[in-house]
Amino acid sequence: MKNTFSCPHCESVLNPSVKILLGVKYRNKKGLVLLSPQPGNYKFICDSSVSAVLKPGSTLNFFCPVCSADLVSPANKKFAEINLSGPGDHFRKVEFSRIFGTHATFIIDGDNITPFGDEVDGIGSTNFFGS
Repeated sequence: MKNTFSCPHCESVLNPSVKILLGVKYRNKKGLVLLSPQPGNYKFICDSSVSAVLKPGSTLNFFCPVCSADLVSPANKKFAEINLSGPGDHFRKVEFSRIFGTHATFIIDGDNITPFGDEVDGIGSTNFFGS
C-alpha cells in the first residue's frame, strides 16, 4: 500500500497518481504544481506562468486543488502543511517550506519529528505540536 497525502481541511487525496498535486499562487500568478512524494526530493513540475516569475526566496502560497483551502501551517507561516497516511492508516503531518529554494521538510509522527533537506538546521525553533 502506498502513502497517501491528503488535505488537512477536506481530506481529499492529493496524490491520486505518482505525484502530489497542489495549487500554487505567487503574486498574481496561479497554477498547479506537482511535487515528489519522496521526502527530501525537491524536484517539481509547475505551471510555466508561475515558474517563470519565481526567484530564490519567493514565498509561495499553496492551496488544496479540491477545496481551495490555504495550506499554510498553523505552527509556522513559512511552511505549508498536508497530511500523510501510510500502511495501516498510520497518520502523520508533513510540513514543507513555502520559500522557493529552501529545502526543508519535516514529517511529524506523534512526538517524533524527522527532518529532510539541506536547510533544516537553519529553520530555528518551530513548535509543530501547537503547545
